[in-house]
Amino acid sequence: MKRIFLIFLFFAFSSLVISGQSNLQSLIQIGVSKTYNMEFDAAEKIFNRAIERYPNQPHGYFRTAQLHFWLFLGTRDPGEYFVFLKFADLAQKKIDKILDADEKNYRIQYMAGSLNSYKAMAYATNNSTVDALWASKKSVNYFEETLDLNKRYYDAYLGLGIFDYAMGFVPDFLKWAVNLTGLSSDKDRGLRYIKTAFNKGTEKTEAAFHLAKIYTDYLADYDSAYYYLNYNIERYPGNTLFLYQYAVTLMKDHKFDLANDLLNKIIKINNAKIPQIISLAHYRKGEIFFKKNNFKAAIKEYDKFLSSTKEIDFIGTAAFNVAICYKFLGDDDECRKYLDKVSEGNQDIFEDSYAMNKSQHYKSNGIPEEDLILIRMSNSFETGKVKIVYDSFKTVPGNFHSNVHKAMALIYFSDAALRLEKHSEANDACEQIKSMSLSSEKWIIPNAYLNMALANYHVGEKVKAIELLQEADENNDYEFKDRIQALIENLKRKLNKK
Repeated sequence: MKRIFLIFLFFAFSSLVISGQSNLQSLIQIGVSKTYNMEFDAAEKIFNRAIERYPNQPHGYFRTAQLHFWLFLGTRDPGEYFVFLKFADLAQKKIDKILDADEKNYRIQYMAGSLNSYKAMAYATNNSTVDALWASKKSVNYFEETLDLNKRYYDAYLGLGIFDYAMGFVPDFLKWAVNLTGLSSDKDRGLRYIKTAFNKGTEKTEAAFHLAKIYTDYLADYDSAYYYLNYNIERYPGNTLFLYQYAVTLMKDHKFDLANDLLNKIIKINNAKIPQIISLAHYRKGEIFFKKNNFKAAIKEYDKFLSSTKEIDFIGTAAFNVAICYKFLGDDDECRKYLDKVSEGNQDIFEDSYAMNKSQHYKSNGIPEEDLILIRMSNSFETGKVKIVYDSFKTVPGNFHSNVHKAMALIYFSDAALRLEKHSEANDACEQIKSMSLSSEKWIIPNAYLNMALANYHVGEKVKAIELLQEADENNDYEFKDRIQALIENLKRKLNKK
């Protein structure tokens, strides 16, 4: 559940204009700028000064709580979590006192909404799901009250939009808790609200971050994501969180060399206050080298991640990929050692859960040569060697006897044929997949419908493309669901424009 909440708020340092208190506002803005620049010690000193000079105002407490929340996310230090809660409670008391006297103070209502959104994420990160949902409900109520009081306070649309979008990803087993709180979700409305906040509000940096993430992770619209990423990077080129998100977008867009340059920059900056981003930079570099079939370099980067990470997310995936690297390098002992380590990952996230299932299968049955061929070909496609994949799988290799291996070869061939604009061949390969019974890797089924929809879209068969895309959507309930759904949403948007 914590990842649902971390979807929607990674970096929020809002601009709360305080009428008649320009000195406090000026002081806070200096601290906010320091925070965006990741000068956390300097920022905290400024916020402490605001508390000393204006002890009855919540702003200094609120900003200090924000800062420690981000340090908690960046370090996973429980001490930072408790410092965050301490200052969040102090800020809430100051907020309550002001609202008791003036409930129409929409700026303070908005601050209360922002504060409770941080509480929601902190609780979620600490695995207190029900507390997180109730804090979310409070946050939404404050944001709605803000707009009731002032419909032109556009920053409140950002808060509502983030919740609107994020709640659409709550898994089924937690829907009861969402229903209990009365929270609703509408992803289209959420995206529209966040855009409104970016275009008309004051919190453009935060809105740009969220828009970039939505366009990257949920719509696969990388050109739009780059627009918002560039907006932030131009203003804060040393912000390693923004650099990291940019690198992830580049990787999903198959621009691995550019991504690697940004990851190297993060590592060189070496911001000791948020070591988790540095650790994740090594993980992403491991991914890049793995996809380049440079297995020795991949092992080196993955091991740096495994030895430095402060959380269990991606440990399973990294260990699994290292095991595969050693298999390619002919070291079966190290391969087995890392397959055993896969179980240390976070089984609540898809990546580690998928790695766990694969590792258990390989420990019981060994790693067949067919799997290694498929991994190499998948990597070749990801890194732009499309013709190699097309030529290799134009005829399914004779040693591919199982339906699963044949289907994987066909879907990779279809991907390559689409990239080479051989649309009929891509479609024909997926037609073969439709008649197969698959015991595993069932993600291939919705992926096949998606590729057929893409093939028809590119030759102008819009009605057929819509029909096939609906099949992809209805069948997309297996592995790699989020990746495939993003591509489905991307094509939906293109079809709606025509």
